[in-house]
Amino acid sequence: MEDQSHLKTWRERLEDAVREIGTLFLALAPLDASLSENPGRFLLFFVVLGASFVAWAILNERRRRHD
Repeated sequence: MEDQSHLKTWRERLEDAVREIGTLFLALAPLDASLSENPGRFLLFFVVLGASFVAWAILNERRRRHD
């Protein structure tokens, strides 16, 4: 039998997914802004959204490890 202690819970998978989505927003927002006619509002929106996703995932991960 395999050791199942390394399997991630649904919460860990959710944190990973949200962190990856946030990273994609942060990485691709400048590219979208450079190709857009009016980049100001969308760039700010996607950067803030991406940073909040990453921060949420990291804070939840840290909170879970201390519990």
